[in-house]
Amino acid sequence: MIDEYLEMGEYQKALALLDDLEDEQVRYYRLICLYGLKDYQKGLKEAREAKALAKETYYDVLCYLVGFLKETENYEEAVDLLVEELSMPYIPFQYESRLNDLYDQILLEKREAYQELEAQKKIFSEKELAMLLEKGGSDDVMLMAIDQLTTANIRLFLPQIRLFLEDPARDSVLKTLLLLILKDQEVDEELTVVKHAHTIECNPIYLEDIEQSYWMEAIVSALEHVLENDNPSLLEMGVDLTQYFLHDWYPLFECLPDPEVIACAIHYHLAGLMLMEIELEDLCFDYGVEQEPVLDILEKVQNCQ
Repeated sequence: MIDEYLEMGEYQKALALLDDLEDEQVRYYRLICLYGLKDYQKGLKEAREAKALAKETYYDVLCYLVGFLKETENYEEAVDLLVEELSMPYIPFQYESRLNDLYDQILLEKREAYQELEAQKKIFSEKELAMLLEKGGSDDVMLMAIDQLTTANIRLFLPQIRLFLEDPARDSVLKTLLLLILKDQEVDEELTVVKHAHTIECNPIYLEDIEQSYWMEAIVSALEHVLENDNPSLLEMGVDLTQYFLHDWYPLFECLPDPEVIACAIHYHLAGLMLMEIELEDLCFDYGVEQEPVLDILEKVQNCQ
């Protein structure tokens, strides 16, 4: 009766009769039914259990397990499983050919899935990217566009990027993100960057990494010296703000005051946000700086958020 149901594609009826899970043949038949019903998640679960117990039906169950892995897009696990099985010293001839075919299918589907995923990441066409760099867009849209540029050939957009970097009205952090992509792709070009009423000529290939820069290290070191033992959570916030501040000013670091002055301003600003009572005079003493340069940079720290 079960064989007849399977031949006719009556998988639900056959499944209702296959309840002796101690029988490996029953387990194998259940996999046929679940695959036919396209219940791939349940089939995957049962196939894993069936493989652990299978003897006579081992290779049949194995093929269904790979099939369920393929249908649920678990390509890596399927490939690993097939590599392991195909490396065994002996595989029955009829199954070896079948497993090799499955291996080829999995690799093809994995590649297609990867290509589809990569295509989905390409939200904008090259023309749209160029237009956004020229005309601008909302912050969210511009971040999406710049994120896509990380995997594009950014040299194609150099004319638009030059205009973007030279436009004083364009967002400072977005300019930094573009410079970092240019640096990452080793673009050897002289560029003009306008930020915060300053103009600088630079070549991305020679720009320093923000995280590894003297400024990042020195500002964080000053914050740690004052905050590490007293307020670790405020220190963590200070490090985050330092990163953002330096992204805002990159690569104009030579236009900034001493790192201790910036650290003091960051500390004072965050303390104010957290409604902490603290005197600027006392804080300046802790950092070994004068109040006037701290007040000068404080507004820039506040505006970078």
